[in-house]
Amino acid sequence: MTQMIKRKKILNNNLLILHLIGIGLVILPAVVIGILIITYSVNIPYWDQWNLMPQLFIKISQNSLSWQDLIAQHNESRKLFPRLIFLGLAYLTNWDVRYEMLAIFLLACLVSLNIYRLNRLTVKFKIFPTLLIAFLANILIFSAIQYDNWFWGIQLVVFMPIACITTAISVVYSRLNLRYKFLICMMLCIISTFSYSNGMIAWGIILPVLTLVPVKSKSDLLKQKWLFLGWIAVFITNIIIYFYDYRKPEVSPSIIPAFQNPEQTLQFFLAFIGSPLGSGYQISPLIYSTFIGGVEIAIFFCLCLYLIKHIQDNSLLERMIGWITIGFYSIVSALITSVGRVGFGVETALSSKYTTFSIYLIVAIIHLLPIVVSHIYSQTYLQKSQVWLHKITAVIAILGLLVLYGQSFTYSLKQIQSIYQLRMDGKTCLSFINLIENKYCVAEKILNNYDDIKYLANQLNNLGMLKPGLVIGDNIEGIAAEKDKDKRYGSLDSIMPLNNWYFVNGWAFLPERNEPADAIILTYKNQADDWIIFDILMSAQTPRESLVQLFNNPAYLNAGWEKTIAGKLLPKGQWKISAWAFDAKVGKAYKLDRNHLINKN
Repeated sequence: MTQMIKRKKILNNNLLILHLIGIGLVILPAVVIGILIITYSVNIPYWDQWNLMPQLFIKISQNSLSWQDLIAQHNESRKLFPRLIFLGLAYLTNWDVRYEMLAIFLLACLVSLNIYRLNRLTVKFKIFPTLLIAFLANILIFSAIQYDNWFWGIQLVVFMPIACITTAISVVYSRLNLRYKFLICMMLCIISTFSYSNGMIAWGIILPVLTLVPVKSKSDLLKQKWLFLGWIAVFITNIIIYFYDYRKPEVSPSIIPAFQNPEQTLQFFLAFIGSPLGSGYQISPLIYSTFIGGVEIAIFFCLCLYLIKHIQDNSLLERMIGWITIGFYSIVSALITSVGRVGFGVETALSSKYTTFSIYLIVAIIHLLPIVVSHIYSQTYLQKSQVWLHKITAVIAILGLLVLYGQSFTYSLKQIQSIYQLRMDGKTCLSFINLIENKYCVAEKILNNYDDIKYLANQLNNLGMLKPGLVIGDNIEGIAAEKDKDKRYGSLDSIMPLNNWYFVNGWAFLPERNEPADAIILTYKNQADDWIIFDILMSAQTPRESLVQLFNNPAYLNAGWEKTIAGKLLPKGQWKISAWAFDAKVGKAYKLDRNHLINKN
């Protein structure tokens, strides 16, 4: 008896350990993307963020903010609820846009929780298969292929509709009174509509779930007719408000090409669907994405046909309808985008921004397949060989998904690092916008409207909503920082005169960040013994293998810098020249070793 008790305890302990490992795997994708966001996020507004929020901050400071400002059209959307979230976060954090990225991550966590709850309620497997399905769903929900959305605060808007839809479906499957379900789902559809343009889809795809899950008969349906009429009335009201004074954005292409070239529109649609798993291929990503999208659509509609064939089975209908709704969210989003964006070219279907819409078809399929297979098992006697064939097929499918995910992740990581460098370059040139006129840098890395950016940046700086603030004067003392004596920040190696030009070179490193300097600031010492900024070298990093060997650190590879500067930047006379490593994240400059004397006639 004692031996049996010991064995039972050991078995229970082993099961607990396996259970904890399973939970760890489920949350691993969220942990990975969270670490990437913390590591590579940069506090700088980018592109549409400049058009969406700064004017609101200025109007609030002038006590002139109105309802129309909050609900105003931005591109094709009316971003009322995201604006409210952005305003709240801005005044809590002095508009640190990294907190918007945190809000995006939290919305993804909400979606994941909703998906997991629906998994437990509908798939109805034992704990370990349930955790495996949850893991596969999470590698998609938290997939790095959404890099454009994870690292751009304004893209909170693309997570809002799916967060609302999955929450609404979760409410439908709850034990709440039907009237409360309708009321909560209406509120979520309103939030979805006034967050992003495709949020209107929620009204059409949530209603069937509300109809088919809680209502068990036609008589029950007739009893609740006022709820359905109310739903339709609120939907129409939303549409009227949404399209009142609506104007087609100038940047939006015509929808005519979508009907003139149906084969291109179809390819756009399929590539849009398949891009989360296909766009990571270096060779022919469009072809791979189109093929994968076609496979997804075929599988999904076969699953839908299976449900139609067994439509009288209320239990099966209840288990599948929520996932079919989630799948149709991706499909309808793909259809709308294909018609509206194919004019930009079929290749744009692979945009990372769209993957947050398309991944949920795969998520739906991952959950629908085990439901259908379990239903087949309950309806038909299968021989052992057939059962093993199904299991082998499932293992192959899971391995295939993981391989495609690995390919996608590797590709995405490179893109994330590229985005990080782009944002840091933009943050650097924004810091010096009052000292140097670098229109190319602003246009390429912030927004293609230099004068507006300069005006808005100074307004935000005055409101304390740019951290660190802009560099105002040319005296380096305002941003000079004390160096850690135990750390080396770099050196101004040489200055060589070339007629009316000077060739300067050296190396600069930020040991606190373990990265090359964001910019090199060149200064001369005036008669008042002040270091005066006369030039700023941005994106001047050059490879230096010798530094890697000297410091035994591969991060030093691009710490070298060199550039030819115009002599006209300096006044005539003899001047002591120094160089400084600039850290754009904290707005500080660190003096490099060695000064040089030059004579300018």
